[in-house]
Amino acid sequence: MKNSKPRKPFQIAAFPLAVSLSLVSFATQGLAAAPNQTNKSTASPLLVQNHQGLQQQIVKEAADAFKATDAALKALNNDQPKQALAALEVVSGNLHLLLSREPTLGLVPIDIQVQLIEGIHDLKLIKKLEVELEDLIDERRIQDARPIVDSLVDELRVTTVYLPLATYPSAIDKIAPLIDAGKIDEAKQALIDVLSTFVVEEKVTPITIIKAEEKLTEAFQLEHKGNLKNQETINKIEKLINEAEHDIKVAQALGYGNKDDFADLYDGIDALKKAIGESGFKGEWHKLKKSLSKLKNKIVHPAG
Repeated sequence: MKNSKPRKPFQIAAFPLAVSLSLVSFATQGLAAAPNQTNKSTASPLLVQNHQGLQQQIVKEAADAFKATDAALKALNNDQPKQALAALEVVSGNLHLLLSREPTLGLVPIDIQVQLIEGIHDLKLIKKLEVELEDLIDERRIQDARPIVDSLVDELRVTTVYLPLATYPSAIDKIAPLIDAGKIDEAKQALIDVLSTFVVEEKVTPITIIKAEEKLTEAFQLEHKGNLKNQETINKIEKLINEAEHDIKVAQALGYGNKDDFADLYDGIDALKKAIGESGFKGEWHKLKKSLSKLKNKIVHPAG
């Protein structure tokens, strides 16, 4: 058997901390709700702006605390206990201020990385590579199989790092006395242990599912607003639905769910095709959109 090594189309868009601080939705999702939290749906624009500004400030202060913790560890490694103590004062001050102002906070997001990993969308090629992959695994040629595995990844991957505010400040407060007592090695290990308590959450969404939803939304808008007496409009709607169906098949072929997970989607696609130009199109579209959301949610939050 010829060992094919497909080139991995790999694009990464990494958003550093400075950029992530400006992502209001990111900050909002990562913060525990306070008892008197403003309801965005009813608040005035000024209140919403102030609330978002507070959230961004909380994220920034937590991120500064993380950087100061890292600086303290580096100072200890460089035999600079005074600098380490100064950095820990910054950490303790920031975190205790956060807790006094927002006592309900649990996990605070401090960084986000977004990766767009584009794989193969050709169904025939995917099937061919699956066969090659099985042969390589059977022959225990694991490293030769890696490029094929990489080429079969097609997803938007969002990784968020959270600082555990409920436990972090008290753990930090126990380190300064160790430094004062000259127990530098213990202090180093304590800092390493604290840094290991950060929570990393990864959310994955197949790119083809995102594309399918976009195409189906466009088809719905055309069906809703377009001239359905024009055959060209009908053809375009059908084309968009067929392309969306192909995208869904690619997601399934790449292993983003099992046969049962996709059954409702295919039923919804068939129903949508039959409803073009009919009064039931809107209802079928909403059912299909719900099925897409259900699949995405299962992929993002798989059962443990």
